[in-house]
Amino acid sequence: MKRVSKPLLVSTIVIASLLITPGCGAVDSLLGGSSAGTVSNLWSDVPALDGATKADLQLPPATRIFIQAAFEGKLEFISYTTAKSPQEVQNFYTRERMRAAGWNSDAGGCADAGSSGVANAAFCLFGKRQGNRDEGLVIVLTQNEQKTQTQIFYVRIDITATPTPQP
Repeated sequence: MKRVSKPLLVSTIVIASLLITPGCGAVDSLLGGSSAGTVSNLWSDVPALDGATKADLQLPPATRIFIQAAFEGKLEFISYTTAKSPQEVQNFYTRERMRAAGWNSDAGGCADAGSSGVANAAFCLFGKRQGNRDEGLVIVLTQNEQKTQTQIFYVRIDITATPTPQP
C-alpha cells in the first residue's frame, strides 16, 4: 500500500474535517460536479451503523481536494446522518470490527478531532489490499449542532501506486 506519513495523513484529515462547509462552484465544476464520485449504497465491506439514514449531503469540494491530494487516488463517497454523537460512531468503527470486515487499521483507526481544536468532529482511517489494488477508507464525522445530528461521510479511495516510468 502506498505509504503516507502518519502526521501528514492526520493533519490532512483534520483539515478536511474543518472544511466540511459549502464550497465554491468553480472548484466543484473542476472536480466534475457536486455529485461526482458518489455511490448509491454503502459498500458491502463497510459495516453499517444501526440507526444511520442515508442523506443527500455533498462532500464539500475543499474536502475532496484535500483527500485527493493526500491519497492521489480516485474517490467515491456516500453520506449518512445519525442521532448518535461522533464519539458513539467512533466507538462503533473499532479496529476489531473493521478488521473482521477485511480492513486494516495501519493508517490509525479512529481519532477525535477535538484535540486539534475541532469540536464535535472525528475521523477514521482504514486500508486494504485486494489482489494488486490498494484502497483507503476515510470516515469523516461532524456534528450538525442545529439539528443535533452527526453527518457521516464515507470516502473510499483507490490508492494503488502507479508504476514510475523508467528512463
